[in-house]
Amino acid sequence: MKEFLRRLKLTDKMTTTLQTSKVEFINRLNEITDRGNTGIMSDIFDIFSSSKNEFKGQINFDSFKIKRKRRFFDTNMNIAVANGFFIEDNEQLIIETEIKGFSNFFTIFYIFVFIFYLVSILAFMFNDTEKLFIVIPFILFHGTLMCAIPYFIIRRSVKRLKYELEREFFYLTKSY
Repeated sequence: MKEFLRRLKLTDKMTTTLQTSKVEFINRLNEITDRGNTGIMSDIFDIFSSSKNEFKGQINFDSFKIKRKRRFFDTNMNIAVANGFFIEDNEQLIIETEIKGFSNFFTIFYIFVFIFYLVSILAFMFNDTEKLFIVIPFILFHGTLMCAIPYFIIRRSVKRLKYELEREFFYLTKSY
């Protein structure tokens, strides 16, 4: 399943090597991250936060789980969550990160959409056969849109979070 999601670009992996110590990097990452939940419905009240931090999540000494905070009037959907761990090797910090955009919420959503459109098509097939050639293509087109739009939102969210984390990790190694 992970390989299938990776081919669809709904998850991604990245490895970052930085010339800094683990403790210093974790301290700087903590400065730009608010503690909080990273679930799919956790960013409802992010727009009311007065914090200037860009990310929220949990950061431990060996691992992290963060996502980008939602901002007021922000049109980007911040769905992707980054899970990673730190490895210190000869004054280098190696950060292994997996970015996931697809969650269990979307599995339930796609199952519901599939059942809804299957029932709709079957209802029209057995109920009204004279308008069948007009209604069935419309239902198939609408179902395709309902499945494609979340797919592209998730895909863009993963790509955007990967870019932002690469940029932010590099920036955190620079001295203030």
